[in-house]
Amino acid sequence: MRYTFQDSSNFPVQKDFIQDLQNFMAISKAVIPLEKSAIRIKIESKEKAENLDKRIQEIDRFEKGIKDCIESHTAGIEESNILKIKANILDTFSTNVLTKKNEELEDLDRQNKLDMIELQQLDERILSILSPFFENSVYGAKNTYYAAVKDKILRGKEVSFIDGMQYEFDLDFTQDAFKVKDLQILSLPVWSKKGILSRERKLKNLDVSDFYLTSIECDGNNLKALLEDKDPENRFTISADEYTYLIIHKDYEITEDEELASALNRDYVLLFISKLKKLFTESVASKTLRRIVFDGKNAIDENMIFDSLKLIASMYGQLVAECIKRGYTEGEITIKIEEPEGFRTEKYLEKSEILKELSTIGIEGEELASNLRVTGT
Repeated sequence: MRYTFQDSSNFPVQKDFIQDLQNFMAISKAVIPLEKSAIRIKIESKEKAENLDKRIQEIDRFEKGIKDCIESHTAGIEESNILKIKANILDTFSTNVLTKKNEELEDLDRQNKLDMIELQQLDERILSILSPFFENSVYGAKNTYYAAVKDKILRGKEVSFIDGMQYEFDLDFTQDAFKVKDLQILSLPVWSKKGILSRERKLKNLDVSDFYLTSIECDGNNLKALLEDKDPENRFTISADEYTYLIIHKDYEITEDEELASALNRDYVLLFISKLKKLFTESVASKTLRRIVFDGKNAIDENMIFDSLKLIASMYGQLVAECIKRGYTEGEITIKIEEPEGFRTEKYLEKSEILKELSTIGIEGEELASNLRVTGT
């Protein structure tokens, strides 16, 4: 599939931009009201706490006033019966005051727990709605991948960065664990002793095909992977960048040893490294958006999802402007799609339609429309 502007020049992102614009409108209409609801709950929760604090202060002032009044009326009295009555009154009064304050605090605590449950549900819904869009439709992000064995299962994470925004996915792989042979058969040269008492060593090609992949990190062309046998001491570390690779057995660097390095099958090693990098694209069963960070702050906790959408809208806006510039119909965003068989189609979206859809959200939608550059004539 090939995507171009209407004038047939290559579209900078080889994706269906019209569909992504429609998806962007859909998620914006879905999550902005949810974020507004979360903000409202947080404001109301804060107001409830402030109101309770005021009520507690009023109760404390009332308690002090009553106690001062009783003390002033009993000043100088030495009659034991009256003093007993005074003590009983003060004790009963303090108990009632404490009971009332505890009731108020328990009510607030109950409401706070309900609010926390509702906020958690809202947060989960927001991330669930955004997950497929952030997975496929945020252009130009730099991705770093991590995976490590936890509870005998290989668990992964994808962390993406773009213009002050970071977002993270949990990755589920197509299988719980990977052995080297799941990617390819591989042997690596090591030194071994000829006998138990002998100090003489010999070169041995160790079959690592049954070793487990226990951790892997991939950042662009940079890779680091750990291969372990049942005995974790018998491990290999493979590191690579765009130009070279490094292999360490335990703490001994194989690639620095001329004799061992010459025994390496370079083509097999490079092929294995290539397959390791593809693990995060070809062996991931599902991705789940877990976190969005905007300007160093948790976008969910700090109610900055709208700010994140504005950033994406600004990036999309540049492409919208270019589509209109290279298009033939005023007010239309148009792309051309050429299928492998040579069949060509055009897709378009009117600026007025985007503005109309986003305006249903309110002022936030109008601001997104402005960032998308669809508000002008």
